[in-house]
Amino acid sequence: MNRFAVAAAVCVTAVVTACSGASNSGGDTTCADFLAMGNDDKDATVARMLKERNGSNSSAGDVVAKRSALEGFCLPTDKQGTKIGDLA
Repeated sequence: MNRFAVAAAVCVTAVVTACSGASNSGGDTTCADFLAMGNDDKDATVARMLKERNGSNSSAGDVVAKRSALEGFCLPTDKQGTKIGDLA
């Protein structure tokens, strides 16, 4: 019984940890948060932002192109608090 309780606790911790990754707020994501993300999280955020705007899923090429553009737009220090949706 004790081993079962330990195993259950480990599983719950793993699930909670996996769910606490980067926030995906779409176009409401700030440049600072966006630049701190890995490419997969950036792509997911851009895809969500584009879906919010267009009402449909964008192609992978469109997402990557927009991610690259936003990375450049977000680099200046005065843009760190700006939402990526305001730049795109």
